[in-house]
Amino acid sequence: MLVGSPALADRCPAPEGGNAALAQIDAEERIEFLHHRLDEQARYGRSWRWWWFGIGSVILTTSVGITIGWAAASPSPVQNANVVDNLIAAGFSVAVPVTSALLALRVESDAPAIDELLRVTGGGRAGVCLVLARVEELAARDAADEALNTGWLAQLAGFVGVGAIAGIMAIEAATTSDPSVRDVHWINAAVNAAAGIVLAEAHILSAPTGASRAYEGYLKGQLRPPSRPTISLALGTGLSLRVSW
Repeated sequence: MLVGSPALADRCPAPEGGNAALAQIDAEERIEFLHHRLDEQARYGRSWRWWWFGIGSVILTTSVGITIGWAAASPSPVQNANVVDNLIAAGFSVAVPVTSALLALRVESDAPAIDELLRVTGGGRAGVCLVLARVEELAARDAADEALNTGWLAQLAGFVGVGAIAGIMAIEAATTSDPSVRDVHWINAAVNAAAGIVLAEAHILSAPTGASRAYEGYLKGQLRPPSRPTISLALGTGLSLRVSW
């Protein structure tokens, strides 16, 4: 008679803020969950960053092109006003491609660091609790980074930038005595403010949040995605509809 016994699971303590149920989950399963989620977010983060580099470059090129077009037009006070306003808009629009190219999300470097850590520890089996603690540390850092990039400070920074563009144009409008030039500055201020808010919100709303959401669920011991209802149709003696979770 052969008697099999299940392998003992590795149990490691939960990190600060973690649910007691988390400590009862096998350590390798916890490592795999965080490893997989951070790899996903690193890929998305790189794509998101370079997409916005492209979008910012198009906006900058368009602003410069419009400025050149106004500068080539017949000289007039209105033309000069449009040249100045478009130079201001172009100057501020440089920030999007430059920051996208230079400022990478933490998860982009932390995910490869975890890959290397698992490689040198045999998938985390050598010192599993120490490996898990390091993976949790990086996951918590990445979650905090995402929360910062999509929180109220990011919103405030966006509004300050847009407000600066519109404010400069508004000051120009308030300090000119030519009604036609004043109207041009006010119109440019309104258009740039509206477009700037839309772009700033799109940038924030499209930013990666998966590491933050995954770590929040991880601390609760939720290592599997919530089940989704599925609907299927079966055709046999009759047509039946089945909904399952």
